[in-house]
Amino acid sequence: MDENTQLKTKEDVSHEKGGNKTMKRREFIGKSAFGLFTTGFGIPLLKAKPVQENTSYKLIYRTLGRTKLRIPIVSFGVMNTDSPDLLKLALDRGITHLDTAHVYLRGNSERVIGEVVEKEGARDKVLIATKMAFAKDRETGRFSEKGSERSPTATPENLNNQLELSLKRLRTDYVDILYLHNCDTPEMVQYEPMMKAFEKIKKEGKARFIGVSFHTNEPNNIRAAVDAKIWDVLLTTYNFAQEHREDVKKAIQYAAENGVGVIAMKTQGGRRLQERGEIEVNHKAALKWVLEDENVCTTIPGMTTFDQLDMNMSVMNDLALSKTEAQELNAAANLKGKLFCQNCKACIDTCPNRVEIPDLMRSYMYVKGYGNYIQARDTIAELPDKHGLNTCLSCSSCTASCRTGINISSRINTLLEERLYLG
Repeated sequence: MDENTQLKTKEDVSHEKGGNKTMKRREFIGKSAFGLFTTGFGIPLLKAKPVQENTSYKLIYRTLGRTKLRIPIVSFGVMNTDSPDLLKLALDRGITHLDTAHVYLRGNSERVIGEVVEKEGARDKVLIATKMAFAKDRETGRFSEKGSERSPTATPENLNNQLELSLKRLRTDYVDILYLHNCDTPEMVQYEPMMKAFEKIKKEGKARFIGVSFHTNEPNNIRAAVDAKIWDVLLTTYNFAQEHREDVKKAIQYAAENGVGVIAMKTQGGRRLQERGEIEVNHKAALKWVLEDENVCTTIPGMTTFDQLDMNMSVMNDLALSKTEAQELNAAANLKGKLFCQNCKACIDTCPNRVEIPDLMRSYMYVKGYGNYIQARDTIAELPDKHGLNTCLSCSSCTASCRTGINISSRINTLLEERLYLG
């Protein structure tokens, strides 16, 4: 792909792209529900609105660090859907960056991307990113020497085996960005065997650019990624609900100043604000909040319905946060017991069995925030037996506490009740 001609040249505005190609809501629900059922979701989709005809969106582009790739500031996180119709519509409306992972939907995410991109003849117009995750030793904050089928050990051989399968699913001989996924610590970000293996893959042309991703310890991990000197891109959690958002912002600036491209995930902090009730996050305002930081090249919100696609893309029509939106986000950020877990790990010390509570809270968010039982199940399965969900069965009552007010006991009980679907 020609980096200079792939996308337009001005960040502010490029062109407007119409959404004239529409499909019936009933057709979308039917096809997507079937896809979710076959991959193991077994749950209804979020309510979708009919596709608006003649919808137009301004497309705003930014440059992804030293990669020089020009990307619309709203991209597609393809974690929660395997709907070819939704993917095709996203491409029709101007989205050019699709983010997936080797494990998403047990491989169906990569498969549907490969099928749609091939059918549309769009490989030279689309940037595909995928991620490779490996077993972790949670006691040391390093990669583990003991792996499993779902979480193999971090070796060049296992990396290459996963990548070859991903390329086959994606129906391509290269990906545009390949991530070392879900690193918890700077030691993992700078793990030399993996860095050398990723550099080799890049040299062989199987990945145009390489990067790292993380859900926790973002400021330290961002700086470690930059200082490693080899990573072209970093994918980080970044949203209005993070207590340490200003520290994340400064670290992102450090990355941008050193030419490392920054992509933001978990930008809206979950579907709802709190565990009880249906008080939803102002998703549009939350996405604007992230994109006001010009050091962020693009975002990868997960989408499962047409109305979510419409809303996320409409943000580009007016990036400015209104006074009301800013006040609403500020109030939401200060709520106690938010659905969004800070992943600070302080709760682990309050548990007599040192259960990996933040991962269970993330699993709860996948179930209740996104309706993604597969991702929740796989996250739970990666936990060590003595520090996982089953350990919670041995306690008559949960004594773990969260400094931000999350009701840990209630959420763990919910996961235990859902074990039939999560086991």
